[in-house]
Amino acid sequence: MKIPTIQGRMGLLFLAFFLLIAISVAATFWATETQKMDALIINLAGRQRMLGQQMIRLALEIEKEGVDDHALELKNSADSFEQTLQALKNGGTASDLSGRTVDLPPPRDRQLLSQLDQVEQTWGAIRAPLEVVLNSEPGEAQFNAAVKSMEQISPDLVRQSDDVVRLYEATANRKISLLRWMQIGFFTAALVLLGIGALITRKSVLRPLKDLRIAAERIGSGDLDTPLQVAGAGEMRLLADTFEVTRQRLLDSQKELLAWTDSLEERVQRRTRELEGLYQVSRDISSRLDIRDVLSSITQQACQLLNAEVAFLCLVDETGQVLNLHASSGPTEAVVRSSAFLHDPIPSQVLAGERTLPCGVDGCLGSCGIVDAPYRVSQLVAPLRMGERVIGALCVGSSSLAAFSQEAEHLLNRLANSAAIALENARLYAQAERLATLEERQRLAAEMHDGLAQTLNYLRLAVYSADAQIDSGQQAEALATLERMLRALNQADSEVRRAITSLQEDFPLYYTLQEQLAKLAEEFSAGNSKVKWVTSLKVPLVLPPEETEQVLRFSREALLNACRHSQARHITLRLEQDDGQARAVVEDDGQGFDPSAAPESDGRPHFGLKIMDARASRVGGKVEIFSTLGKGTRVTLTWPLQALERSKV
Repeated sequence: MKIPTIQGRMGLLFLAFFLLIAISVAATFWATETQKMDALIINLAGRQRMLGQQMIRLALEIEKEGVDDHALELKNSADSFEQTLQALKNGGTASDLSGRTVDLPPPRDRQLLSQLDQVEQTWGAIRAPLEVVLNSEPGEAQFNAAVKSMEQISPDLVRQSDDVVRLYEATANRKISLLRWMQIGFFTAALVLLGIGALITRKSVLRPLKDLRIAAERIGSGDLDTPLQVAGAGEMRLLADTFEVTRQRLLDSQKELLAWTDSLEERVQRRTRELEGLYQVSRDISSRLDIRDVLSSITQQACQLLNAEVAFLCLVDETGQVLNLHASSGPTEAVVRSSAFLHDPIPSQVLAGERTLPCGVDGCLGSCGIVDAPYRVSQLVAPLRMGERVIGALCVGSSSLAAFSQEAEHLLNRLANSAAIALENARLYAQAERLATLEERQRLAAEMHDGLAQTLNYLRLAVYSADAQIDSGQQAEALATLERMLRALNQADSEVRRAITSLQEDFPLYYTLQEQLAKLAEEFSAGNSKVKWVTSLKVPLVLPPEETEQVLRFSREALLNACRHSQARHITLRLEQDDGQARAVVEDDGQGFDPSAAPESDGRPHFGLKIMDARASRVGGKVEIFSTLGKGTRVTLTWPLQALERSKV
């Protein structure tokens, strides 16, 4: 979404900077706290190794010296090892090296959990002999056997504890590496934001300000004829528009000062009001596209802007000989005629000029010939011109003498020019609608050519054949030909009904091809045949309306053939896509046919195949038919996807 104002762009930029700083601070705080916890856990894991070595050392000293203090110390070491191991594995409280109780989170790394499980198993193996050492007297056989068992298992416990420490260190290193990459990303994002800020400042502020400075210097030097053209953000365009309005007003004021120095202040104020009103009127009528609305708006605004009692708008007809009334504003009794011939003096005089023609009852002879005498005491008539072409006239009238000033003449002329542009826009809009209608008619003509025309051509040939068979006495053959003609007529009737139904369908443009094919399968499944819808496409496929229509009609024709002639138990409609091409496949397990056999050898016309070929050519595709007698039929439409559709799939 494009942000039109400098305030919006800079606000978004500052918001991005704030979010970047906030995220950076949060990430740094998280990393600091995580490193503290990781260091504590690594120390505790390292202490486990030390405790393992210490327990075997104490067991040996008890064996040699038999001191009770060693046994107490061994028990404390075992309890500390057990508590720390459970906290490292499952999370919980443990005592650090300084004796403080800390809460440890449970690990999430699977490899670390597996290694802690191994340590727990080894610790379980060493726990039993440890209890024997603590609960028996030195020198006893079971005491000596327990010490020996501890000596054998202790190296595994120490090694496994070292592995745990290394895994915790690896995890901490990964977090540090992630923090470094995050810092690099923050720094890169900051540089990008700075670059964007510089670009926005240059494009939205500095360059427009430079253009405004040049324009201001030009205006200051007295050049009021060169229009002001400044591109930029909303504030700059507003400032430029203000400069341009100021330039135009200065130019108009300069001209008025030279011509009317006696009434400078009054004329400048009136001129300013008229220009503002003309701008509002021009914007209002230019925003309308319906010709009737445009015509009505023009006459209403002309009355309001010029303080006229009546306003009429006449347009030249298609022959170029008659000026017809199309819109009016004011009392209904003011209309005395609805048209005037262009060879009359006044209409021809108005349309031949380029500026407003002021006149009265005697001077204009009724101008367009439609205004009643009481409203022609003061009258202005302006031609509606598009380049060198005159398309009509705009008239205003009043029952008061000298109701319109010279400024009103210029104002009506400008209003007429704006009205001519608005009428031309409305005419082009109506022309575009007619072209759209013509395009739809051409599409229908193509549908009739592809379907109904081929059926009629077949019927014509069949009539000739039946006539020849009757003349030659081949009554049975003629009867068979007539039966085929009847089937062809039924098929043509179905085609026409289906075409009418398709014209009544209203698929929104944003419907995907998958949705429309699914709806088609559902439509056929509602009858006697069950059609299974399958697609391998995961991303919605949106085609141009013309292409979508050809694919849908191809699929409908193939499904109709399968439902009518295949006698299949299963029919499948499938959509596939591969290497920039799409495929619509209709497959059945019915009786099949011989594609190489001559048309109608099976006793039924084959217009559908020709129609499907025609539809395939309209999308630049091809039709492939695979069929075996007794083994079913597969009909495939393959067509290339356009660049836009390939980017979506």
